[in-house]
Amino acid sequence: MPSHEDLLSLLESGISTLEGENADYRPLDSEKRAGGLLDFTSGDYKNLPLLVVPDLHGRGKFLLDILDFKCGSKTVLELLEAGQIIICCVGDIFHSENRGRERWKQAFVESMAGNLVNEPMKLEMRENLSLLEMILSLKSAFAGHFHILKGNHENVLNEDHRSKYGNVPFRKFCDEGNLVSDFLQHYYDDLILHEISYFEKSLPICAAFSGCVVSHAEPADFFSRQEIIDYHKSGSFVTFALTWTANDAAREGSVAHLFEELLPEPSRKGAWYFSGHRPVLGKYALRQNGRLVQIHNPEIEQVAVVVPGRKFNPETDIVVVG
Repeated sequence: MPSHEDLLSLLESGISTLEGENADYRPLDSEKRAGGLLDFTSGDYKNLPLLVVPDLHGRGKFLLDILDFKCGSKTVLELLEAGQIIICCVGDIFHSENRGRERWKQAFVESMAGNLVNEPMKLEMRENLSLLEMILSLKSAFAGHFHILKGNHENVLNEDHRSKYGNVPFRKFCDEGNLVSDFLQHYYDDLILHEISYFEKSLPICAAFSGCVVSHAEPADFFSRQEIIDYHKSGSFVTFALTWTANDAAREGSVAHLFEELLPEPSRKGAWYFSGHRPVLGKYALRQNGRLVQIHNPEIEQVAVVVPGRKFNPETDIVVVG
């Protein structure tokens, strides 16, 4: 488990980086805070290749394998160090989900008996927190080139603030949301718990690139570019719509609408929308008349490789990295 001092230091550095991001690619909201949109459709970043990373869910090895993956003659980490690539993760840092189903059940039994800091939870949280430390380190080191969006699992307080933050309490096999919150509070303290929450609420929720848009989930409805930028003010309408959408629950045409809002006209025609959130069988699933591609297969370490000026092909450009 990370020490309190190390984890707090990394959280403070990561939050500072997020709050101070370059407004050239992260426009400020109406209250002069870092907004909810990353915009790489112009400027120095627009011609860089992009890796879209699906839900991580405690898979630190997945992130390490991405950094070790070779694109041409260089590894992804070498490309990051050279400022020659952008990585955009769709979110969901915590919760091993089905991979840790039995561990979650054991942790629940232990916690209900009053042992909140139990061995199954230590195993789970070592995975989650080591991944969080990697993400914080990468964000601090490569601010403009490494990004992670808020997913529906970025709710460490397990709060029901749909109206303000788009957050809904999480449970799947047992009471995972409360188990994580209780563990962090008892193993560390309220400071660590609330710093993680502050980090989560500092994350952007949508990213636009040359010829593609990325969010955690399929966009559930129509909204404007400014509403995305003002996501802290827009609350549930935008954040919930980009992080919690179930299959077949989105408004028809929501992806095409966002292309018009976020992409320059020349790049809209062949644009793709990338999301994770809902698991797929195989490499991908297409929605929104083939304009949106879901790439989250929890059994495979795969990423989408998007190269500006080259037509994206989901059969060949979604690649296994480990």
